[in-house]
Amino acid sequence: MNNRQNILALCISVHVALSPGALGAESEPNTETSNPAGAESELTMGTAASIRNQFEVDSSTKDYKLKIPVIDTLFSSWGELRSELAEKHGFRPNISATHVYQKTTDSVGPEDSAAGYELVVDGTWTFTGRNTTSPTTAGFEFLYRDFTSDIPPVALFTQAGTLYPSTVAFSEVDPTIGQLWVQKKFNNRFGFQAGKLFPLAYYDYFPLKNFRTDFMDAIHAANFVIPLPDRGLGSYVMYRPTSQHYLRVGVHDANADNEDFDFDVFDDGELFSIFELGWDPGLTPAIPGRPPMGDVHISLWHQDERDHDRVAEAWGFVVSAYQKMGRFLPFVRYGYADSDSEIGLKDATPIEHMVNAGVAIDALFGQQDDRLGIGFTWSRPIDDALDDQEAIDLYYRVQLSPRIAITPTIQIVFDPVRNTDEDNLTIWGIRTRFAF
Repeated sequence: MNNRQNILALCISVHVALSPGALGAESEPNTETSNPAGAESELTMGTAASIRNQFEVDSSTKDYKLKIPVIDTLFSSWGELRSELAEKHGFRPNISATHVYQKTTDSVGPEDSAAGYELVVDGTWTFTGRNTTSPTTAGFEFLYRDFTSDIPPVALFTQAGTLYPSTVAFSEVDPTIGQLWVQKKFNNRFGFQAGKLFPLAYYDYFPLKNFRTDFMDAIHAANFVIPLPDRGLGSYVMYRPTSQHYLRVGVHDANADNEDFDFDVFDDGELFSIFELGWDPGLTPAIPGRPPMGDVHISLWHQDERDHDRVAEAWGFVVSAYQKMGRFLPFVRYGYADSDSEIGLKDATPIEHMVNAGVAIDALFGQQDDRLGIGFTWSRPIDDALDDQEAIDLYYRVQLSPRIAITPTIQIVFDPVRNTDEDNLTIWGIRTRFAF
């Protein structure tokens, strides 16, 4: 069997091996996280998809269903090692594997399903100023993605005839260093980060904006109304004048490529820039070292014309708000984009207007780390020849063990813009994630 088949077989075997009779209930002590002095007011610079936040989520105590003594014993040693590395050396490594399968009930192309996976090894190392309010941290990410079907999952929407992808990220990326950066904070008020960055992990903060653990569609997981560049050279600064307000300004290579380090970005002069102003209402106290429990922000962005890919200049803005209230996390977002379309140029984003609202509910059936998410999106294409499209996105994440989560997903698309023969279609899928 080749590597793709081996990975697929492993994911399938997990699905098959899980039977209701095997399910139990245990909790795993959390010995893997530590917070620096002053963490109660720590300047949190990343979003839900950032390396640091993903480490905190993956290493936290889990309420789970499946008890496998051999695996639990094996990984308890790894957990103890990670805890020691974090506490003594400021090093937080993380390893994960995620598999996605999706299928559409109707197709305008030859394919109606897609499957793919990614392998990630990443981490952060706070090498100076650890346990102070002015630490210096380096971050890295090793990334590999492939697909086991005729098309990658990110391309399934072209077969279904919908406006935007039913999942993001799951494409083909050769083994590469996806991120490599340095971050510096000053007294938990000001900070900057520079290097090869993943812009999705730093702008337009939304706690469910994580294709590995929450929503997968391009609106919730990536806010496709903003043409954020891929992993590439860039930098941003963040300033927090008070504990509840922040400003962020960033500049990135608009032509960024996962697999390349392009140091000619400023010579090319094709940039993506963004400014954000945000406010935490403070209705729910934040968890030390983690993003806020509530956020209202506006993001203003601009993208230069990209000669290489023949993409038009564009600008736009997003207004977003959410507030966690106990087990409930309601949200509402609006986005607008204006692409300076010219003959021979592609639009920077397929969406002109977007309204998105929904709620996530934790512990719906008493399992603390299980989560139900549901969102509704209305979108108007930037192409005037296309009609509006609506969609309902739903997922239910089941925490089977401290290291394994399975998430069934359903997307119901009404009036798919490029499949005019159908009033609606359904894209259903399943995501399996292993966090080591």
